[in-house]
Amino acid sequence: VRHLACCAPRPGHKASRMAPAGVDRHSRHTAYARAAAAAASVAICSGGGALLGRGPPRAPADAFASPAATWTSSLPGSTPTEQLPAQLLLAAPGDFGLGGQAPDPFFYFWIFASLAVILGGIYIVTKPSLENRWLMEDINKKKLKFITDEKNTNAWDRYELARLYNVLRDYPAALGEFEEVEDEWPELRNTFDPEDAMGALAARAMLHNSKGYALTKLEPAKTAQARREFVRSVTFWPEYPEALLNIGRELMKRKRYDVADRTLSKALKWQPGSEILQEAAQEAREKLELEKATSP
Repeated sequence: VRHLACCAPRPGHKASRMAPAGVDRHSRHTAYARAAAAAASVAICSGGGALLGRGPPRAPADAFASPAATWTSSLPGSTPTEQLPAQLLLAAPGDFGLGGQAPDPFFYFWIFASLAVILGGIYIVTKPSLENRWLMEDINKKKLKFITDEKNTNAWDRYELARLYNVLRDYPAALGEFEEVEDEWPELRNTFDPEDAMGALAARAMLHNSKGYALTKLEPAKTAQARREFVRSVTFWPEYPEALLNIGRELMKRKRYDVADRTLSKALKWQPGSEILQEAAQEAREKLELEKATSP
């Protein structure tokens, strides 16, 4: 601008013919130099995107225009293609894209919420099959041990295999294993410490309780034999909570609510925090009160 003012004709003097041409040539050369520098910088910046298979973002030429770049439109002989590199250099940072504003946090929340719902659904759908598969793997490992390492197996390994059959709900197979454990019990008794009499009694009580549970789940259920097994269990361990729970449930089936209430209350003394025992004792107590209220 200063250069143009200096070269302008003074009042009262004739304008030189070479001045406008010189000014026009100088302005045009300056604009071309700036355009070439801008084009080189754009080519360098877009080279990284070309290597990754992405080109520079496309946008209308008007989107890159800023107030500081409006002077380029007045360049004589310049075209929009020639003006664009100069406009890129003079554009303000806020003229591109979102103007420096980040996406709404609510957008990220919905992304994470959707991922959580999808992963939770996959876990719920696949959990039963995965648990069943892991259970079958444990059973196969136990059975393989009896085949490959029979010398180092005992009745306790067979008892653990029978309990896995109970979890798998293969009750006939579990009963067959329990019968063999009972036959091999003298050998298992020798594995306990001679002074650990309580441990041996508790193990025998657990064996009969698990066997009685399997008998109640057969089709048809062998209720009488199951009751005998539960009674044998508390014979070896009188305070065994699981056996007392099974006995209390069998007593409620026979409508012996008073005896069931006493049995379950005894079990609660040893496991006061058990919700299963609390619910069973509450059920027996309510039925006992109902029976007393309806009886003449």
